[in-house]
Amino acid sequence: MKSAPVILPNTLRERIGDGMPAQFMAIGNTDLLHEPLLGLIASRECPGNVLLQTLELATLWARAKQVVLSGFHSPLEQQVLRSVLRRKGRVIKVLARGITDYRPVAEERESLADGRMLVITACPPEVRRTTRDAALARNQLVLALAGEIVTPYVADGSPLAELLKARGAT
Repeated sequence: MKSAPVILPNTLRERIGDGMPAQFMAIGNTDLLHEPLLGLIASRECPGNVLLQTLELATLWARAKQVVLSGFHSPLEQQVLRSVLRRKGRVIKVLARGITDYRPVAEERESLADGRMLVITACPPEVRRTTRDAALARNQLVLALAGEIVTPYVADGSPLAELLKARGAT
């Protein structure tokens, strides 16, 4: 799949402000950016009961055709991605690296082909690995783009907790 530049809709550009780029590289259905976006961010480790509760929500989001926006990097976020895609839901995956060498897994290829998925990044092509700084920037972008944020679990003292605290989201 070939990536292409995409310019965010005016409403999203206003939401992210001047601190982030207005142009991104993307693969998939850019029309999803015009929908209300539900941001999902969670710490890498979380209790099992939180995972189960969040997967129940993911089923509801998929049924409601809610567009779920996330980096889908933490184990909880990855489980949500699989659950939503399995249920033919819609997602926007934000990468913390360049998109040039992105290789979608089978479930993602089907969702991309069906127009139910968008993969987007603000990282230049030479960024090939996710770093802590790139992950933080990705999470900032998810927070900026989402009209609503769900944070099922945030570990105390984690970089995510600090980010949310700095944004006044906790």
